Amino acid sequence: MDYNNKLKCDRYYVSRITGRDFNEEMESDRGRSINSAAVRRLQQKTQVFPLETNAAVRSRLTHSLEVQQTGRYIAKLVLKKLDEQNLMAELGLHDKRDGFVSAIEIACLLHDVGNPPFGHFGEEAINIWARDRLKSIFKEKFGKEVESDTLVTDLMTFEGNAQAIRLLHSLQSLNLTFTQTACLIKYTRAAHEGKPSDGDDFEYRMKKPGFYYSEQEFVQQLNEVLGIGKGCRFPLTYIMEAADDISYCIADLDDALDKEILDVPQLHEAIKKTWNSFKGKHDVVDAVVDEGYLLRLAESALVNYERESHNKNHAYMLTLRTKLVNDLANYASDRFIQNHQAIFDGTLDEPLLGGSDKFYLATETLKKVAFSKVFSDHEVERLELKGLAVISGLLNIYTPLLELTFDEFKALSQKEYLKPAPIQTRLFHDLSSKHKRTYIDSVKALFEKSDTTSEDEKLELYYRSRLIIDYVSGMTDRFALDEYRELTATH
Repeated sequence: MDYNNKLKCDRYYVSRITGRDFNEEMESDRGRSINSAAVRRLQQKTQVFPLETNAAVRSRLTHSLEVQQTGRYIAKLVLKKLDEQNLMAELGLHDKRDGFVSAIEIACLLHDVGNPPFGHFGEEAINIWARDRLKSIFKEKFGKEVESDTLVTDLMTFEGNAQAIRLLHSLQSLNLTFTQTACLIKYTRAAHEGKPSDGDDFEYRMKKPGFYYSEQEFVQQLNEVLGIGKGCRFPLTYIMEAADDISYCIADLDDALDKEILDVPQLHEAIKKTWNSFKGKHDVVDAVVDEGYLLRLAESALVNYERESHNKNHAYMLTLRTKLVNDLANYASDRFIQNHQAIFDGTLDEPLLGGSDKFYLATETLKKVAFSKVFSDHEVERLELKGLAVISGLLNIYTPLLELTFDEFKALSQKEYLKPAPIQTRLFHDLSSKHKRTYIDSVKALFEKSDTTSEDEKLELYYRSRLIIDYVSGMTDRFALDEYRELTATH
């Protein structure tokens, strides 16, 4: 293992500044990322509770900051443990400490930038629209055979992870190093590729799309530069994923207490009941359940809760979170080193928090409690349905732009006006200039052709569809709601 082959300074577009070492290039990536609009928009995007006015409840930004801190902690633990084994020089990491940590931190900060308004229900709204409306438009224009077409299949699955790669590379052109971007590619198949079968060697790493057709050439070049095999991950991605898993399994419950969706006695009882529900499924798991790791943490937290006279909820969650984050971070760093060769090669087909021991069971318990007690809460479900209506409504409003012919939309995009289509003209004017420029760049070669084929026109419609999806998915919760109200006159 030689990290000099993984931690590189190469970028898709050659940087005008030369001579910087890896640590300095990662510092540049940090500046590009923190100052990006993608990060700023996270402050008004949903974590669990859309359109939340209580500033203490997490947004995507505050969640990402917590993930960033956890990722930093795990990264430093990994380096410390490798140092204790005198492996830093042998692995080529002795002069890359700062960059190693920074790459993970910034990946943690950026990991949610591709998520649409209203969280996972926003994703679902886009996918329902794509299946119900978008596919029909392609069929009408190009025939039923497009059902299995690469471009159409690609559009049928919106995925926040894949959208993040598109946003950072194609839409905002941050020109991050391949190393920094690779940390974000959590799943390793293209959106047009099918899911692997149960038991497949890549079952976990390919369970969701990691990038779109529009970024396929970029990802291929990234993999070549960094020596990443087909379907394999970048090693630092495992740490980013672990930091996210650790953070959100606790944060959602903390927010639920803040919003009084449940109280500490209810949460404590749910933790005990869920932990014990794993018993009887496997001998190894039974032993872990009987050992009672999470139950002991919860009991300690309850003691502090009962002892505290004022901020009782905080006392409970602080006790639980502090011990759990420390234990899970150490576990993740140990697993990284224990599976180092497979992680370096990107072939480990499970998360760092995977397995059947007490730490895995602790995270699974908290996730199940959140699902049963928080995500199924009436208020949360109502907000999700509201988000579904908003995103679906906006996509349907802009759908007439996709119904124009190739020549009609070419004329509209070049002249900013199409006399026979006053509605589409106004809808086109309403789109973001940045997104329209990305579209124009993508289809420039097609527009310059004197004669276009059906395949050319299908490719143009693919990028036109991406234009609409990019615009709507990039909105914040509040902006999406305001736009929907403006365009439907439903104030």
